[in-house]
Amino acid sequence: MDIKTTRRMRVQSLIKERELTLKAFADKIDRSQGQVSAIAGASAHKGIGDALARHIENCLHLPHGHLDQPIADSNASVITTTTSRQLPVLGLASAGKLMENIQEANVTEYVIAPGPTGPQAFALRIEGISMEPRFQEGDKIVIDPDLEWKNGDFVYAMRISDNHGTFKQLRCEDGEMYLCATNPSFEPRYTRMDGEWTILGKARWRVEDL
Repeated sequence: MDIKTTRRMRVQSLIKERELTLKAFADKIDRSQGQVSAIAGASAHKGIGDALARHIENCLHLPHGHLDQPIADSNASVITTTTSRQLPVLGLASAGKLMENIQEANVTEYVIAPGPTGPQAFALRIEGISMEPRFQEGDKIVIDPDLEWKNGDFVYAMRISDNHGTFKQLRCEDGEMYLCATNPSFEPRYTRMDGEWTILGKARWRVEDL
């Protein structure tokens, strides 16, 4: 798949996931509806250049290069099909900081992947009560950065300014993305995905100790 096709599919997927009209998407990236239709509409015929791709990522609070990554396919070669792979276990605070240099990290705990994972997957140890009752403190959740995330998914997000990480459910309301705690008593329950936050991966599996 060439880069133009990859970027178009990524943008079309984002528009669908965030439940946006072409006009709403155009407003978010400060471009005309006609230009958006040409790059992501049903009859899209123009490619998304490097400058526009980085502009879209910045406007939508996406990681640099996100639009250049092919959408994960369950049959793609990047997905490991063995369940014997060991994944490093990271804490909420350290995961974002260590993801890029995992080989250099002082990891003391590993778990066996319960199913297929991408090459950058890791196990996240849940801390606190914000995601109760579905997730308890100490649970280990496999986070896979190679998976496409969408509204309703559970994700690991990082605050760029201080590498603070959090595990929350992704919610889309009125075209805005929020990180939501499932515990109704937790405050703040909703955190808007502004320029301070970026999603680093989607939850794929729960690892259970027997």
